[in-house]
Amino acid sequence: MGISFDNLAPPRWGGEVPDRVERPACRLGPDLVIDPPVVLSPMAAVTNPPFRMICREMGAGMVVTEMIHARLLLEGDERTLQFLDLRKNEHPVGVQLFGNDPVMLAEAAARVVEEGADSVDLNMGCPMKKIVTSGCGAGLLKNTDLIYEIFKTMGDAVDVPLTGKIRAGWEDSNAVDVGLAMQDAGASAVTIHGRTRGEMYDGHADLGVIAELKRAVDLVVIGNGDVRDWQSARRMFHATNCDAVMVARGALGNPWVFREIKADLDGLAIPAPPDLDDRRRVLTRHVELYVETFGVERTTFEIRKHLLWYFRGSAGEKVLRKALRGLKTQADILEALDAACEACRLASPEPPIQASS
Repeated sequence: MGISFDNLAPPRWGGEVPDRVERPACRLGPDLVIDPPVVLSPMAAVTNPPFRMICREMGAGMVVTEMIHARLLLEGDERTLQFLDLRKNEHPVGVQLFGNDPVMLAEAAARVVEEGADSVDLNMGCPMKKIVTSGCGAGLLKNTDLIYEIFKTMGDAVDVPLTGKIRAGWEDSNAVDVGLAMQDAGASAVTIHGRTRGEMYDGHADLGVIAELKRAVDLVVIGNGDVRDWQSARRMFHATNCDAVMVARGALGNPWVFREIKADLDGLAIPAPPDLDDRRRVLTRHVELYVETFGVERTTFEIRKHLLWYFRGSAGEKVLRKALRGLKTQADILEALDAACEACRLASPEPPIQASS
């Protein structure tokens, strides 16, 4: 299932949005502070080192790796080990694991901490069928006893903050039960996406469920779902009283969303949308980081989706799609960017790049 942008609408909450919302830096432990309290969400095949570093440079207070299969990590799977490429300038960075065996997850947690993880996150929110049928991801939401055992066992193995990313529930909300199980086991924070597994990515995030969880637990609560700009982040903070927000689809092609949210939390003027020169600079940086990390051949294939996200809804999108067909070198990629930027430049007025969440 690909990432969809078709349902990006305000979350389920009809209240007024205040003129200002203040949130201090979010502390997960003695040595881990999220400042600003805005986190890049783990996203499979997306939140690799290049994208994480771009988002940190744009103002994200913390980033999280894509989910890592605990068993494959311990077996030394080469592709899985690449997910543990943590860069010095991207910290604080959390590593997300998925699995359902407490002992195996504890061993994997110890391994990722050795590699430099500032926190360890458990995926309890992935709704994909192939994940949940094995009792992992959102499938864990049906077993709070197992959730407790997993966090307790991981806590005995590592001394960094443990967090979990959940959904509102499986079909009905049981987020409070899950949060309390995590709390009793010694977890530090819970990130909650305001949709159930049954809802997948349909409809809108339910901010009421997030607010209910925040009232019920002493954990740090990070709100997630439909945060795509500073306005929706402000709404999330105000409606739920969450300690931090997590941005997922809203950052795809729009890493500037982090600087906007940071400015709003700091009480500063919201930065103007990036002009073409700013876009070109960040795009070039993203390409360079990708080549440095993965080499040219892999970059020419994997960078395409990112470039299309950057130009989504602009005059350059059609030009870029055509140019992407024959990419073979880094120079080809940069030429494609130039062509897309020129198409945007010729459009009048210059169309904004559409944000996504």
